[in-house]
Amino acid sequence: MGLVYVVVSYFAFASGRFNASIASGNGVFFNDIDRLLGHPLASYGLNTACVLAIITLTVLLNKTYTFIREVTFIFGSTFLALQLACPYACTQFCTGTGLCLLTLVVQLYMFSTYQQKQVAQQKIFLVFFLVALCSMFQYAFLALVVPFFIGFLQMRAINFRGVLAALFGLITPFWLAIGLGLIDPTTALLPAYGQALEVLTEQQIPAILIGLALVGVFTFVFMTINVMKIMSYRLQLRVYNSFYLVLALFSLIMMGVDYRNFFVYLALLNYCFSIQVAQAYTIHSKISRRYIFMILFMLTCAASHVAYYFL
Repeated sequence: MGLVYVVVSYFAFASGRFNASIASGNGVFFNDIDRLLGHPLASYGLNTACVLAIITLTVLLNKTYTFIREVTFIFGSTFLALQLACPYACTQFCTGTGLCLLTLVVQLYMFSTYQQKQVAQQKIFLVFFLVALCSMFQYAFLALVVPFFIGFLQMRAINFRGVLAALFGLITPFWLAIGLGLIDPTTALLPAYGQALEVLTEQQIPAILIGLALVGVFTFVFMTINVMKIMSYRLQLRVYNSFYLVLALFSLIMMGVDYRNFFVYLALLNYCFSIQVAQAYTIHSKISRRYIFMILFMLTCAASHVAYYFL
């Protein structure tokens, strides 16, 4: 599936139809991370590398913490298909890909702090340090403070020292950058709206909104299907899986609140959906003809991708 993703996404990139940069606003001190790469091919290459890294890190994360009980390639196939369903998401690097990748990196640290209140402060500091650092380039990263803090609470890793570690983590990047003379506090920028709706055509806007609505609805449908079985898991696995509910709610809420920048949260929503599909296929492995859903799903994503060429 990885090879299919590379071939199809490169064809979409080479067509030149989807190379219009979708600006997602600015950060606290720098303007529009999406345009830092100047050359379109570099943007496409970085995005492809990040998408494949997301899948690789998820496999490694699951091998370590087994939140999905069985080894499965359903997650990777689903995530890649969803990214291909909207050609704009697979032909250029955008903040959303970076945000989703950061979420994976954070999970590697967060999951290891389960019931480790006395020794988790360094990892908590590092997580919020990364969030603050990324927020210099894109304000949307600051919103991750909420799900990440909730996640550490779920892991039972937060005490008073943990709260202080989070606060110092958020302050330190700005303090260092100002102290080293890399940024001037007087040049701080106010949040700016993105331009996703301006780039899309009138026909593409309803298509992508319908797609987002369907992904959001089916994410919670699969969560509902999975929850009764997950509740029978040991507490640690229940906690890990509950974090994906937080991420799904976060991505949907932020898409509504920050709707002009909805592309920023697209990859994260696709990621949450893919996790739930993989869970469902391992939990309900004895259901006959369950492959029919995946066939229909893949065909729908393929049809969506092709449709964008004509919208």
